[in-house]
Amino acid sequence: MVVKLTLDDAIYNAGVLGLCKIFDHAGLPYKRDGQTIEFKESNLEGFSEHYFSYLIKEHANDTSYAKLISLQIETVKDEKQLTQLNDTIENVKKWLTSNSYKNTYPFLTDVSFDFLEAANKLKKITLKKNQSIEDVQTDIKEMINLLSEIITHLRHPNAKRYLVPRILSYNLIQGFWTNVSFLHKSANKKDIYKTYDEYFTNAALAFLEKKKDEKKYSKNKFHCAACENKMATASEAFDLTWLQRVGVDAARKSSHYWDHQRDIFICPVCNLVYSCLPLGFKMAKGKGFFINNNRSIDELISVNSVSLSDGKQEVTRDELESMAYYKIIDFMINQAESRKEMEIENIQIVKYDRELETRPYTFNILSRNKLMLIDECKREFKKLVGKFIKLNDEYISLYQEVINRLYKGQSFTDLIYQLIRQMIDGKYKDTSSTYNILKISNHQFKGGVHYMTTEDLNKIRSYGYYLKKEYQSQETKLNGISYRLLNALKVKNPSKFMETLLQAYSYKKLSIPTIFTQILNDEKKFQTIGYAFLLGLHGYDGNEEKGENTNE
Repeated sequence: MVVKLTLDDAIYNAGVLGLCKIFDHAGLPYKRDGQTIEFKESNLEGFSEHYFSYLIKEHANDTSYAKLISLQIETVKDEKQLTQLNDTIENVKKWLTSNSYKNTYPFLTDVSFDFLEAANKLKKITLKKNQSIEDVQTDIKEMINLLSEIITHLRHPNAKRYLVPRILSYNLIQGFWTNVSFLHKSANKKDIYKTYDEYFTNAALAFLEKKKDEKKYSKNKFHCAACENKMATASEAFDLTWLQRVGVDAARKSSHYWDHQRDIFICPVCNLVYSCLPLGFKMAKGKGFFINNNRSIDELISVNSVSLSDGKQEVTRDELESMAYYKIIDFMINQAESRKEMEIENIQIVKYDRELETRPYTFNILSRNKLMLIDECKREFKKLVGKFIKLNDEYISLYQEVINRLYKGQSFTDLIYQLIRQMIDGKYKDTSSTYNILKISNHQFKGGVHYMTTEDLNKIRSYGYYLKKEYQSQETKLNGISYRLLNALKVKNPSKFMETLLQAYSYKKLSIPTIFTQILNDEKKFQTIGYAFLLGLHGYDGNEEKGENTNE
């Protein structure tokens, strides 16, 4: 029998994408036709093998297992190396005796080694009074040999096959769904492969087998909310209670339904699709994203095919997200070349953050104009990746702050104000990053009357720099001028700004640059010019590139 699935909402589409990735990894054939995929039911036989094989391929490096088998145990010659060895012993013992490891050992039948016994033998080595490293070399060698033996047996394929999925079931999958299959509270000691198939695969295959009886199937009345399938009884259907912060528990909260009667049902096939949800997201350190470009399956797969490596061993969430946007932009450019009249509008970006337990998903829309802004300011955005500032006792990512404002169509001036305020207070020195944000903010007005050229911005910033030099030995007075200018910008008072500026220049018997006359009749230009000038007044030394890597 052929199974047919069509794209729907963002969460379902992420599940469909995860399913496609599993099929591609396993080499299982399926047909992509517009917004629909079709595949034979045989693709689902023993599906757990393909599911966990892809999970291991994508995420094994993010587990304690990967850290364990990559440990380099070296000879100990001094106290510093002994401390490192003891830290390793402590970590290995903690991992080997954790529940995710202990509950998996019974299934490592091909590994003739007792990991728990070995873990109990691991002991930290301490130097007693008047002892030297040479005095404990026998103990050190014993621990090194034991650690090496543990690592050797952990590298057995059967150990990887069971340990990695069990670890990831808690570290990754449980953030997306829980309380069913291998994540049910009664299944923590069961075979993870069998448990998955029993709950997801077997139910889907049994349903498809019943569907072959067309006469009986045509009488089914319960329609799947995600696909064209119909079920004979409500007991044959599933709900979405098990999806984290998505599903409704019909038994406990029937008020969500009209007349308290449950009317949303999911067929066993779509239930399996939703289990692939975690594999549809690109993840980095507990955070991830999914690009819901649902024009077609091909486009959905293409635009989400962002490499996690990018030539690096580890990629941060900001770097991953940045790469995703450039992937979208490249995709748009290619589409524009192949289909001249088509423009991609309103691409939905779904962000996931496991730490936000009450609301792990955020849904944002990127229009073509916003994507073009990202493209045209690519240099500035890239330089914000990995830049942080401490505000209100919390470190925040400048990249995320700017992207979130872009999503919501908000102004960047409040952020620029905070950064410059920190500079004047001596708590922040990264003038370059603040200037990059100002250039992005200014770029929003490109083509309009509020737009300032980069040359003009650099010129204005240099005016601030040269005025700062005039006040070189009068820092207190300069800070007073800066605070008054900043407050005028905050309350959008160009007259007060000009008054302060005239006083500052007159005090040094200097003429005020004519470009400042533009701030009197254009509020947006006023703020752009004002902040550019203040950036020159604090930190800028006339060298465009100097200070790019300065961060505090």
